[in-house]
Amino acid sequence: MTRLLREHPLIDVEIDAAGALTAIRWNGRREPFEVCNRWRVEEAWWGEPIARDYVKVVGRQWLALIYLDRIGGTWHLERLYD
Repeated sequence: MTRLLREHPLIDVEIDAAGALTAIRWNGRREPFEVCNRWRVEEAWWGEPIARDYVKVVGRQWLALIYLDRIGGTWHLERLYD
């Protein structure tokens, strides 16, 4: 089952010395993970632009879709997979 979150909550992302993503901090929990896939989305340049770097990650307890809002510089959790 997939849970798409209506509000894409802010998350903290840990990055190692080499610049690789290593863990998510959200809702009082820390989840180490590995990156499965990544891609970039840019759209709606004529209105409110969206510029995001999406990353699908797998951890011990979560499979999740997160993204970096490149306009705001913030990380968000978009989807959790069961």
